[in-house]
Formats: sequence, C-alpha cells, structure tokens
Amino acid sequence: MEILEILEQKIYELVETVNDLKKTNEELTTKLREKEEETRGLKREMDSLLGEKDQVKQKVAHLIKCVEAL
Repeated sequence: MEILEILEQKIYELVETVNDLKKTNEELTTKLREKEEETRGLKREMDSLLGEKDQVKQKVAHLIKCVEAL
C-alpha cells in the first residue's frame, strides 16, 4: 500500500507543478504582451520625434539660406 501512496503523492505534486507552470506561463504571456505594446508605443514616439527632427533640420537649413542671402 505504501508504494501506491507514494505514487499518488508524486502525481499530486506533478499536478501542482503543472498548475504552477501554467500560472507562471500566463503571467509571463501577459507581461510579454504589455512589453510588446510598450515597444510599439516607443517606436511610434521615436518615429514622431524623427519626423520633428527632420522638420527642424529643414527649417534651420531654410534660415541659414535666408541669412546667407543677406
């Protein structure tokens, strides 16, 4: 009977481990999705800032040409 009890205990431990791993996997999946969304937001912000940088560059170039024309 002792062998069956040991086997039963091992099965319960295995089930607990599987449940813990499922929970951890769900938590990590959620964190991954959050980080992916954060990354997309940062990429959008970077694109916007690069666009602003180009606009500023063009304005400065225009101002330099105006000053040189004087």
